[in-house]
Amino acid sequence: MNKTMHIILLALTSLIIIFIVIKLLPDEKKRLIRDINNLRQSVEKEHKAMILNYIDKNYKDINGLDYENLISIIDELIATGDSISIMMSGLKVKIDSVDANKIFYASCSLGLRIIAKYENEKVLVYGGVIQPASVRAYFKRQKDFYQVYSARY
Repeated sequence: MNKTMHIILLALTSLIIIFIVIKLLPDEKKRLIRDINNLRQSVEKEHKAMILNYIDKNYKDINGLDYENLISIIDELIATGDSISIMMSGLKVKIDSVDANKIFYASCSLGLRIIAKYENEKVLVYGGVIQPASVRAYFKRQKDFYQVYSARY
């Protein structure tokens, strides 16, 4: 009888955990999408303090670009470009995992094109003329924000 009760409690606990995860994931996906859009808007508005909220200080992508170099590129874009416009297409988000410290890891794939004005001329800063560049970004949730910590492009 004791062993049966133990199995029932274990099964109930598993069901409760599955239910919680199923309920939480849609909210986490919405939060990730919100943060991706907030990052886009922060760059378009050239609001560096807000941009920094969404980039992990340990950022490093597969091309070797690190946090300092990424921030330098953003600084140059803000300093030399005007009317920055970021177009995203085909955004797909995925919650990849949650670690023991309750840090959510997620990723997204999207098409990306960035246009800005340089000396009164519209210039394609990133992405293709015919179709946007394919990007995969990796995030972890830190306190209030999902922060990008790596990318493939």
